[in-house]
Amino acid sequence: MNKQDPRCFNSTDVSCIDKLTLCIEELADCLETTDTDQETVDTLRQVGKSAVEGIEQSLTNKQAEIDEIREQVATQAKSNAEDRKKITQLEDSLAKHIESDAKVRKRLTKVENKVETDTTNSSGEQSSQSEDNDEDATTPSSSKATSLEQVCALPENVAVENLTSNQKRARSIARRIKDYGKSVPAGIAITSTRIRDVLTAQEDKRVHRQTVQRVADFLKQFGDGGVDIKETRGGKTAVVFDDGLADDVTSVVTANEETAVTIGVT
Repeated sequence: MNKQDPRCFNSTDVSCIDKLTLCIEELADCLETTDTDQETVDTLRQVGKSAVEGIEQSLTNKQAEIDEIREQVATQAKSNAEDRKKITQLEDSLAKHIESDAKVRKRLTKVENKVETDTTNSSGEQSSQSEDNDEDATTPSSSKATSLEQVCALPENVAVENLTSNQKRARSIARRIKDYGKSVPAGIAITSTRIRDVLTAQEDKRVHRQTVQRVADFLKQFGDGGVDIKETRGGKTAVVFDDGLADDVTSVVTANEETAVTIGVT
């Protein structure tokens, strides 16, 4: 009898097939010892053979389906394991980003506090100096430098190390306010749109509106009353420097540039 590869079946399947085959053979042999004609015996053997082959084929098909399902399950298990590994990696990466962001925010807070403290101390020192000079009628009183002037006067390396990104952006705008801004009755004005265009050109990428707003807030904060944020007739937001502060900032920047050039030449 042309059986399927026995490796396709488990031990129970093989045992059942063998028993069925043996049963058919014994029945045929038994019939041969009786008066049953040979044609009937042959027919029984053929029917039995067909039945066994049909069962074997059915078991083979079922086993193939089981093997396919097992392969699919194994493949899915492997995919799930890879997905879990990726999820773990993403969770680790997210945790690192959260930790890094926390450290950056902590450093930002320290720098902002330092700038605020330095600004307050400098303002106090200059105020005391002004009061002392007022006592001497023959000595002209010195003008109080605004926080914006002090920030613009910082050496470039000091500014880079101590100012936040938005504070550095505000400093870059203030240092060239007469180039970037437009003369108006209230002083020198620069719109939020213009600030955004300038920063975008400096950084070679589009700056968010929230960043522009933060820069405008810093300019007003550091301006010590000499900078205001107003709304134009067209509904746009503009940062306005009074003429005196614009002149003072420009003078500080020009003086520092001349000093740097002189030192370089020497």
